[in-house]
Amino acid sequence: MSDVEDIPETQMENDVSDAAGLEEEEEDDDEMEQITAQKVLEILETAWINEMCAPEILPTQADMLELMISQVAHMEEQMRDLDKNDFRAVVHAMELERVRYIMASYLRCRLQKIETFTQHILNQEATRDTDEKRLSPEETKFAQDYAGHVDEYFHKVATQYMPNQQRGEAEQRVVTPNLMSHVFLKANVAVPAVIVGVDDEEVDMAAGSQHIIPYQLVADLIQNNQAQLI
Repeated sequence: MSDVEDIPETQMENDVSDAAGLEEEEEDDDEMEQITAQKVLEILETAWINEMCAPEILPTQADMLELMISQVAHMEEQMRDLDKNDFRAVVHAMELERVRYIMASYLRCRLQKIETFTQHILNQEATRDTDEKRLSPEETKFAQDYAGHVDEYFHKVATQYMPNQQRGEAEQRVVTPNLMSHVFLKANVAVPAVIVGVDDEEVDMAAGSQHIIPYQLVADLIQNNQAQLI
């Protein structure tokens, strides 16, 4: 069991409810849906593994990151009251390091994808509605700044010396992720009639079943949380 659960969470649950803004649409009184620190960590762990295994950048979990950062700060405050020789302090410190590693690795993976597929990601983001964008505002600014710096550098060292035709061809080259690369997949729920081949072959995925399949064929399942990468 994760030590995140061992820290008092009454205030955390209230803060998470206010920050997440998850409203129950079926309730007339707009009662806020509570989410525990352990649930936030589970969401982040799933998002981290999905991001590591997916060839493209996935929708950001910036809200969950902010909540977990708040929880880490809360845990650090609680640990100050523990004796350094108390075994619980050692366990909590190890858990904090694990949580920090997950958050840092998740962000590092996303930045690596942004740097690799910068122009492709920016082009895709420009076509999406506000509520469908995959980058956080900070990531969008980083991608735009990075693309600008790269373009400026290549213009200074190469493209300005190219003939116009070659210069245009160079500017049109965009690195894109290989969406047909195979991934390992685990179904979270039963999913019927999933197309798994070029011949429109269909497979019924049972809950908990594992598969090797081209990413593009199951990208929607991952984003809808019907399946997760492993």
